[in-house]
Amino acid sequence: AYMSPEQAELSSLDIDTRADIYSLGVLLYELLTGETPFDVETLRKAALDEIRRMIRETEPQKPSTRLQTMGEKLPGFAKRRQTEPQTLRRLVRGDLDWIVMKCLEKNRQRRYETPDALSQDLNRHLNDEPVMASPPSFGYLFARFVRRHRIAVGVGAALMFTLFCGTGVSLWRQC
Repeated sequence: AYMSPEQAELSSLDIDTRADIYSLGVLLYELLTGETPFDVETLRKAALDEIRRMIRETEPQKPSTRLQTMGEKLPGFAKRRQTEPQTLRRLVRGDLDWIVMKCLEKNRQRRYETPDALSQDLNRHLNDEPVMASPPSFGYLFARFVRRHRIAVGVGAALMFTLFCGTGVSLWRQC
C-alpha cells in the first residue's frame, strides 16, 4: 500500500528520495482519511501483477473526495478527530488535497524533491500562506493574503467603503 510506482516497476533504477515522498504521501492520506489511497482489501485479494499495475496506473481519489464517498464511516472518523464531517471535508479540500496529490504523483519528477520541501509546504498551509503544490491563480493567492491579514483587509475595506460613500454623498449634494 506504501509502494511508489517506480518501486512497483521492480527495477532498482530511478529509486531515490522521491519514492519516500510517495510513501509519506500515503501516510498523510491515511491520516486525513483513515484509509490508504488504494483499498487494502482490494490489494490483498489481487494478484501481484494486478497490485503493481494499480500502483503504477490507477490515480487515487483526492482525500476530500474519499471523505465524501466514505458514507456511514465518515461520522465515526470525524468524531475521532473531534470535528464534524462537513468541517473535516472543508479542512482537507484545497491545500491538503494538493499537497497529498503532489506526493502521490505517478511521475516522480512532479513530486516534492525532498522531505524538507514537503515539510515547508505543510508549514505554509498551517500559516495560511500559498502552498507550492497549488495551481497558481490570482484568486487563490488573494484568498490566502486575506486569510493571513484579516484585520488589515477588514479595516482597509471599511475605509474604502467610507470613502466611496462620502464621495457619493458629496457628488449627490453638488447636483
